Parts: sequence; structure tokens; C-alpha cells
Amino acid sequence: MIFSLFKKKKSGSGYQSREFPLQAAPGEHGLRQQKRRWSLSRIKYLVSEKKKKKNEGYGRPVSRGKLLYRWVVLCLFITGAGWLVFSGGRIWVEKGLASISFFQVAELGFSGCNSISNEQLREQSQIILHQTSLMGMETAEIEERLQQNPWVSSAKVKRNWPSTVEIEIKEHVPVALLHSTASDPDQLYYINKMGVPFKSVTVGGNVDFPIITGLTEVTDQDIKQKALSEVLLFLQKVNSNNPHLPAQAVSEIHVNSAGELVVYLVEYPFPIFFGDGNTNKKYEKLLRVLQALYKKQKGEGIISRVEYIRMDYFNDKVLVAQSESG
Repeated sequence: MIFSLFKKKKSGSGYQSREFPLQAAPGEHGLRQQKRRWSLSRIKYLVSEKKKKKNEGYGRPVSRGKLLYRWVVLCLFITGAGWLVFSGGRIWVEKGLASISFFQVAELGFSGCNSISNEQLREQSQIILHQTSLMGMETAEIEERLQQNPWVSSAKVKRNWPSTVEIEIKEHVPVALLHSTASDPDQLYYINKMGVPFKSVTVGGNVDFPIITGLTEVTDQDIKQKALSEVLLFLQKVNSNNPHLPAQAVSEIHVNSAGELVVYLVEYPFPIFFGDGNTNKKYEKLLRVLQALYKKQKGEGIISRVEYIRMDYFNDKVLVAQSESG
């Protein structure tokens, strides 16, 4: 005898029947085994149908309402993220990161400093060890503050993560002192190799440089600019430190109203008239003249009797006037 159990399943068009065959077993023990097998088969069937329905749910089309809801949520998320980045949220995040001790400056190094102390630069940079953070550090602002120091020509701030800052300094290198009558009292300024005055000379400052006088009193700007170019060329030559005319031997370079140069030496009071051009050629001639004048005659140097030297005398000739020979 065969027993059948019909289980109806709902589908798109109605119900489907499911057949579970059972065979009769003689006796009470056989009937219990048959019922147990039927129960296990039905449980397996129910579990498989539940998984099938769950998997079929992924293929169902999303309704327009749910799709619109998802787009609204996405737009709100993007808007919130944009606010966090481009508004006060970004500042809040930066402040939070800046408070982390791991990113706070533990070492601050300087290079290229000769006239300025590291302590002075550290104070001017406003970087405080173990308090200032690399997070959110505005390097351009620090460079601008450092360049306010008159000795600093340029400054470059570099962050080495996580907690080190290196600052490279380029200083102005003075080549002479410029005497200015524009202020009262008169003032001396350091000038660099470009002829730019960058700092006034203060009490106790280094004054072991040639002094340029008369230049600020030249009214004609073209004459003044040409004279400055000749002065800078002459300074470039003497800074090569030729033993017959080193930079330390030059006391003063005077510029008259016509833009002509007159050079004075430290050890000798006589003037050397350079004129208003051909400084490079005249410098080479002056070296040969001084080399001859430094020779001694009867135990005395000829240069001690010189009244003046004129480098632009006539047809590129050099005139050396002496007190005894005339």
C-alpha cells in the first residue's frame, strides 16, 4: 500500500503540488521509521524552498520608490563629505590632527647661516618645539616671516615627516658700505654684489669693507646707474684678492657728480683717478703699476712718494705723479 502527501506551493500562476512517497512498513516499528523518514524529507524540502525564495529575491526589480530613496541617501552623503572637506569641518579635522604629539616638531634645523644666529631665526619663525605641529603648517608664511630679517635673501622651509623641520637660509653677502646723505644724520648701508642696500650699519657692526661715497648725491639717474655698474665691477675685481690690490687694501671708492670713480687705498693717501669707463682694463693696468711702485729703491718704496695716479691720462696712458720728480 502506498501513501502520498501532497504539499501545495504557491507560484506565479497558482499552486503546485509536491508529492512525498511513503511506503508502508509492516508493524508498529516500521510505521515509526516511515514517519521519521517523512519528517526529515519534509524538513529538507522546507529548508530548500526557503533558500530558493531568498535567492530569487536578489533578482527582483527595484521599485522606483526604493531607487529614489537610494539616490537621496547618496546625495546627502556626498554633500556631507563636501562640507567636511571645504568648510569648517576641514579645520576641525586639521585641529584634531595637529593636537597629536606624533606630528609636533621635535627637531628644527637651519643651514646657510653666517651672520644670523639659529636662535634668532627660530624666534622669528615662530616655530615652538613640541607645540607646533607639521599638520596644517603654512610653510609660505614661515618663509615670509624669515625674509623680514634684513640679512635673509631667501628662505626655504621643508617638512620631514613626522616631526622634523629643515630651513635653508640664503644670506645677503656684503661687498661694500654705501654712504647715504638721504637721512640726517648720514647713514652707512651694507650693499650686496647686485648693488642693493639691505641693512643699515649699527654700532658694533662689521665695517671692514670699502666705502662708496658720492653715489647717492648724483642727480642724473643714467649717470648714477652707469657709475654703480663700474663700482660693482671694480669690487668684483678686488675681491679676487690679488696680492697687489686685495679688497682689504681699498679704503674708499668715490663717485663725483660726473660719474667718475676715484679710488683711495688704506695705507696710502693719494687718489687713483679711474674715470668713467673701461674699469676692467684700467684695473689690470693698475695692478702692473702698483707692482712696480711697491719695489724699493735705496731701501724706500717708490709708492711712498706718489702724489696721485691717473688711469685715464691720455690715449690709455697712466700718469704717476711723484712729489720729488714732479
